[in-house]
Amino acid sequence: MGRDGAETIPEKVTIVSITVNGKYRVDATINKENLLQRIHTWVPNPVLGDMNYEHEFTNESYVDVGNGIRFPTRWHSHNGWDDNFQNMNVSGGHNQFGGNLKDVKPNVCSDPVAVPDSVRQATFPMRVETQKLADGVYLIGGGSHNSVAVEFNEYVAIFEAPLNEQRSLTVIEEVTKLAPNKPIRFVINSHQHFDHSGGLRTYVHIGATIITQWLNHAFYVRDFINNAPRTLQPDMVSLWPPTELAEGYEYEAVRENYVLSDGTRNLNIYYVSPLQHADGMLMAYLPKEKILIEADLVNTNVPLPTTATKDQQTFYREVREQLKLDVSQIAPIHGKPIPWSDFAKFVGTPRSSEVEGN
Repeated sequence: MGRDGAETIPEKVTIVSITVNGKYRVDATINKENLLQRIHTWVPNPVLGDMNYEHEFTNESYVDVGNGIRFPTRWHSHNGWDDNFQNMNVSGGHNQFGGNLKDVKPNVCSDPVAVPDSVRQATFPMRVETQKLADGVYLIGGGSHNSVAVEFNEYVAIFEAPLNEQRSLTVIEEVTKLAPNKPIRFVINSHQHFDHSGGLRTYVHIGATIITQWLNHAFYVRDFINNAPRTLQPDMVSLWPPTELAEGYEYEAVRENYVLSDGTRNLNIYYVSPLQHADGMLMAYLPKEKILIEADLVNTNVPLPTTATKDQQTFYREVREQLKLDVSQIAPIHGKPIPWSDFAKFVGTPRSSEVEGN
């Protein structure tokens, strides 16, 4: 099998294996034409665990680069297996790529560049920068992705568990200082992209319920948050699996909307769709504070575009025209909070209520 299609006659191949860094086994498949057909290894991934990583090459793409040596000019690469829940995994991991090499010249390279010691010795500690948005509402930043903590009478809800276990543990530690003696009861997952879901397993381990959009459920249960062993970089769930993980109680799947409430504070959760970026997302709204929490639709780490994307237009219409939410501030997962009016300016002509500030 491979990118050349299925063989009708059994074929013997040669597998050459090496170990890299004393940890990663790399297998190279050489076919009957003595051509490299596939390179395969495993790498640790916060979502998929021991994740398949491979390159495949087609026979017809090989060219002679001199002295009878042939080199592939077309390749395909993907992360994970093809039997993953395809729609979620492909869009979630951005997990496949490939291309053509039009001009292959062996042993031709530019002058080597010395890597500065400052780069070789660089470290990247997890930082926390907390901004209070309202009483009991905190944006926890300090990195490429934020989380938002919302305090209720008896528990805390977290919007977004990005990146990985290390980031989640850092956020959880901060929340224990902001709201002592209150458990994190819920974690709201905006969408399935790996950089936004990679820390969810940590919250499952501390007993939090995941609130996510309904299309994610099958992928999360089957491929992501499960009892499968993780040997390359074990996390808390794989080392000390909670009993509840096998019982399936840790999800709330949202089709349209969901509300967390303690009788005093409401956190309204809505499903935004259709979107090009992902198969729908969840956003959260605090009606008393007029704060809207969202991911990837408004990114204030970069300047707002001169023209709104289709997803931003969908987001705007759902907030203002369908749900009719009275929003004062957007709290993004990427970047710093901005007034809703700043976002509305470039989406289109503001409605009269926005001009009046209602």
